[in-house]
Amino acid sequence: MAKKCDVPRTFNVAAVGLSGTEKEKGSTGVGKSCLCNRFVRHLADDYHVDHISVLSQTDFSGRVVNNDHFLYWGEVTKTSDEGVDFNFNVVEQTEFIDDSSFQPFKSSKTDPYYKRCTTIKLTSAEKLMYICKNQLGIEKEYEQKMIPEGKLSIDGFVCVFDVSDVPGRTIDKQVEYTCLILNNLMKTKKPIVLATTKNDEARESYVKEAERLVSRREYKGSIPLVETSAHEDVSVDLAFIVLAQMIDRTKGKSKIVPFLEAALRRKEVLDVATEAYQSLIRTQVTDHKAVWSRESKKFAQNSDFVHYCDLFGHDAAQRMFRRHLKKLKEEYIRRKIQMYIKVLPEVLNELLPDLQSLHECDWRNMRTKLQQHPDFSQYFLKSPDEQSWQESDLVDITETRIPLDILDTAEAEACFEEHKTSLEADENRK
Repeated sequence: MAKKCDVPRTFNVAAVGLSGTEKEKGSTGVGKSCLCNRFVRHLADDYHVDHISVLSQTDFSGRVVNNDHFLYWGEVTKTSDEGVDFNFNVVEQTEFIDDSSFQPFKSSKTDPYYKRCTTIKLTSAEKLMYICKNQLGIEKEYEQKMIPEGKLSIDGFVCVFDVSDVPGRTIDKQVEYTCLILNNLMKTKKPIVLATTKNDEARESYVKEAERLVSRREYKGSIPLVETSAHEDVSVDLAFIVLAQMIDRTKGKSKIVPFLEAALRRKEVLDVATEAYQSLIRTQVTDHKAVWSRESKKFAQNSDFVHYCDLFGHDAAQRMFRRHLKKLKEEYIRRKIQMYIKVLPEVLNELLPDLQSLHECDWRNMRTKLQQHPDFSQYFLKSPDEQSWQESDLVDITETRIPLDILDTAEAEACFEEHKTSLEADENRK
């Protein structure tokens, strides 16, 4: 039996930040949910950009929200750059809006958000882990995991500050509100990290405001700033790991990297994964008639495929697969066109053996004349239902006759002109 000291510590962390009605927060939130989502469920297929804020009374009283203004995001283990593992329980302090009155739901705690969000003792019996907004009302169809023993003692806070431009919200309003939150968080004596969000679309002046905010004398330089992007998955883990290291100073101290540097590192990871997956499908998929359902099963155990799906999602993997098939088909069609153009001079010799058979027609009129030739169907075929041959089943059959569409190409016209020139030269030699 393991000793108590052998059990790794779990850090209970709350994400907080400007919340409320559209009047308070503007047209969109500051990104608390996306930050928590990316941190706890980081795989691309598990990341959602839309989360709950306005909901019905039924959903508010359901087991996920549980008549609380906070969400339990679940438990996750992360590893720092130094190789140290950290266990986290993550909650998000927010404010849910009634879809009938568009006012915050009434709950047992009546304090304004900037006070309520600093609570360090959270209780909510049988509250379920939140995964995504589609989960509400059909909770049994999703993983059901309850908040530990119905309660959490918060060890530290990630305070979220949005550095993007949001309609209906001024930067002054966000600074003022965040100050109220930080001032109350300071009273808890718990460590705080300020995480700027949406840095992939940041306004530089807003980033400067966040820097000035944490530099205020009253915070005594105790609040580090980490620049993040949940959508791009840049420095999200870092914000939480830095907080855990502040809670437990024996766990090391990670370097806080500027956003542009972190984004460049992330891009390098994505580029390497993309090239590896592209190489996989280039070497393994050579038939343009390949089927995704079958090929993806073959790839299921391939590390390059799995890594790409982790970073970009299965839909993105399928889109790249389809682009590859499109390229294969284009190359296949190009080869077939070259084959048809190669035999076209022989066909023209058969159907148009002399200058008299040309009737002094140009190529446009000659195409019509060719279709009236009694042997036309011996050498050419028409696509069904007015489809182009490339889009019809004709593209994949072993038919040796030339699709009529080929006569619409510049290459076919060039063949005709060469044939005409050759006949004229023969006539002049007589």
